[in-house]
Amino acid sequence: MNPISSKLRPGIELIDPSDLDSGLMQTWRQLQAGNPLLRSPFFSLAFLQVVADVHSDVKIAILRDGDTIKGFFPFHRRPGARGAPLAAPIADYQGIVGEAPETVSPRDLLVACGLTTYDFDHALRDTPLFERNAFRRTGSPLIDLSDGIEAWRAGRMNSGSALKNVERKLRKMERELGPVRFETDDKAADTWTTFLTWKRAAIAAMGARFVLDQPWAMQVLERIRGTDQPEFSGRLSSLYAGDRLVAAHFGMRSENTWHWWFPTYDNAASRYTPGLGLLLHCVRQAAKEGLIEIDLGRGDERYKKEFANETRALCEGSLERGLTPPGAARRFRKFTYRTAETVLPPRYLDLKRRAFNRLLRAGEV
Repeated sequence: MNPISSKLRPGIELIDPSDLDSGLMQTWRQLQAGNPLLRSPFFSLAFLQVVADVHSDVKIAILRDGDTIKGFFPFHRRPGARGAPLAAPIADYQGIVGEAPETVSPRDLLVACGLTTYDFDHALRDTPLFERNAFRRTGSPLIDLSDGIEAWRAGRMNSGSALKNVERKLRKMERELGPVRFETDDKAADTWTTFLTWKRAAIAAMGARFVLDQPWAMQVLERIRGTDQPEFSGRLSSLYAGDRLVAAHFGMRSENTWHWWFPTYDNAASRYTPGLGLLLHCVRQAAKEGLIEIDLGRGDERYKKEFANETRALCEGSLERGLTPPGAARRFRKFTYRTAETVLPPRYLDLKRRAFNRLLRAGEV
């Protein structure tokens, strides 16, 4: 076993990803399968392994109650004893696979992991350790297909005309541009290149930094793209009108969940809403495969509200050792956010939150 592996706190053992033997891997998979809230591919063992192959600072805390493993806590240990969620900021779910025993306090976990702070912004609100230390509550919209695609479609039709408009525009695009063709997992190199070009341009138009321009993030995506296992795979889905590519999306699939991750489309075809047309085709494909849900990821974009019929509760906050300067800064952030929440409009509150995150390098890998 790697020298880092040691029991540093009662009930907490710190290991390297390479220390995961077949027994620990089986326990990980059992914990994920035993909790519907952990369906996301971000909680999959394969996702951890891909990220750990790219990033050497990934560690795992094994959380025990007596001799029973209750959870696995993967994280990045960054310089200055700053902890970050696995694959932040591209991870749409963060935290513990399983649960933390009630006897484990935030301080216990941080000390055992050699951390002063741990920032999170996509943690499950169902996890008490994170919910109690959060300053912001959010959610991830879901397309729940557990009752079948027709039940989902009927519910969306009753909620408005958005889905009907998407179907109408798909027919219009077919008439004007050519036959519509959907690829569940497009292997063409040109499609991947065009996908990245469109996504980079869309992010630049928003004045933001393209996260995939970080070499480690691109390496993670490329490795996921090359992974195809029953319980985990990457997918570059595409929509064509005639021979013309009009929309593409790269996401991940676990045994039960398809995660909507990086969508983009051809701006020149925007009047046909090809991105939404692609999403609708993905919903149909998910139903054919017997998937339970498509997770649209955190955000309040209009299309997510129109397509989603469920929401998974998330939270944002931090674990910190309050007597340290980084810990005190995070406690101050929580206090000021809660105070500002009562007086600032949402837009300015979000700007304040983002500014604090940049200052603290919260969740930065």
